[in-house]
Amino acid sequence: MTQLLQNIYFITPYLFVAVLLATAFCAIWLISELKKSHNGSQNNYSVSDRLFLKRNASRLRKMEFH
Repeated sequence: MTQLLQNIYFITPYLFVAVLLATAFCAIWLISELKKSHNGSQNNYSVSDRLFLKRNASRLRKMEFH
């Protein structure tokens, strides 16, 4: 039992560092993906699609007030 606890205490800091590095990598990846999707969001839609979305958004806003 003592040997098991010693092994756990020996491995724990390395596992903790591995989890921190994985979390940092995932955060950087997520930020880069969000920036990519934000920059290209206006170019993905044609003019007619943007006008359609704008018209429907104004209709929804009018419905919210009634």
